[in-house]
Amino acid sequence: MADAQEFFINVGGIRTVRVVSCNPQAAPMIRRQLAWSLAEPVPDPDATLVLWKEKVDASFHSRILGIGVEDDGSGDNLILALRQGDGIKPFGEVSYENRTASLSDGDTSYCCVESFEAEEWIKEGHLFVHWLYRVADTPTSHLVHGACIGLDGKGILMCARGQRGKSTLAVTAMLRGFEYVSDDYLILEKRDEALAASPIYSIITLSPRMYETLYDDLDKARFICNNARKDKYVFDISGYGSALRREYPVKACIFPEIDTSLSQAVIEPCSEVQKGRAITHLVHSTVLQMQAQGDAGTVRKLIGMLQGLPFYSMRLCPDIYANVETLRKFLLSCR
Repeated sequence: MADAQEFFINVGGIRTVRVVSCNPQAAPMIRRQLAWSLAEPVPDPDATLVLWKEKVDASFHSRILGIGVEDDGSGDNLILALRQGDGIKPFGEVSYENRTASLSDGDTSYCCVESFEAEEWIKEGHLFVHWLYRVADTPTSHLVHGACIGLDGKGILMCARGQRGKSTLAVTAMLRGFEYVSDDYLILEKRDEALAASPIYSIITLSPRMYETLYDDLDKARFICNNARKDKYVFDISGYGSALRREYPVKACIFPEIDTSLSQAVIEPCSEVQKGRAITHLVHSTVLQMQAQGDAGTVRKLIGMLQGLPFYSMRLCPDIYANVETLRKFLLSCR
């Protein structure tokens, strides 16, 4: 590890963690993806992630790790295992399909990928999300799949699954002067009765159509690559750091839904049924993205974090700029 590079990440003001990159190709992508989370070194980080590049094939376990292997029957994955007497202790997982391997040992995690090229890195993506999800899981904090923007310190958390307009609304609002935390993943922390949101990533993804629409506003964005499916563009938006907010007070939740019949967006208080749908969307999307299905403790914690906030339904019209102005008027009218 003589050539290893170290990066330190501030996880929502909760924990400081260390990333050790054993390959110089990874360094540019770490800086581009996590510019807003990079922190000063500390002597005793709360967790460590070690990254390296290695061919992930059927010989990986014996070549790199030298430990026993049990086939899970799918043909795609092998569960790395340590034999203990007559039993087997699961230790990590190798995916030949995704060409990754990951292991955890206490507060240290190890991750191997076959390529650090930009598109391959984005494809595995959410390597940092899955790792930081575990790091940010404390009794009072959690990583969630949602978006958060606001004005004058009044943050709005958008609760919705993918393809419901939350990312478009969040990015467009940021480009039009709103305070910004994230359009996709963020850290929530409960402090007494207050809820605060903090960013992880300094990247966004836009469809080609949305890129054309927002082109004139994206003067500070830097193209990184296509995503793995080549249906979206990935941009580094660290140039918009003046809009960024950390530990940002969340005052309300909005449940966005697209309604192509409208000429103007509409924001109304949620009914109890709508509130339940909004919470369900955020919780379901989070546990699905983090592969945490069946984790009842996570579900209870997320519901408890959101339960006391006011919820609003926002029916989005096709005009993305009109949606932003409707949200601006709503926030300015809130005390």
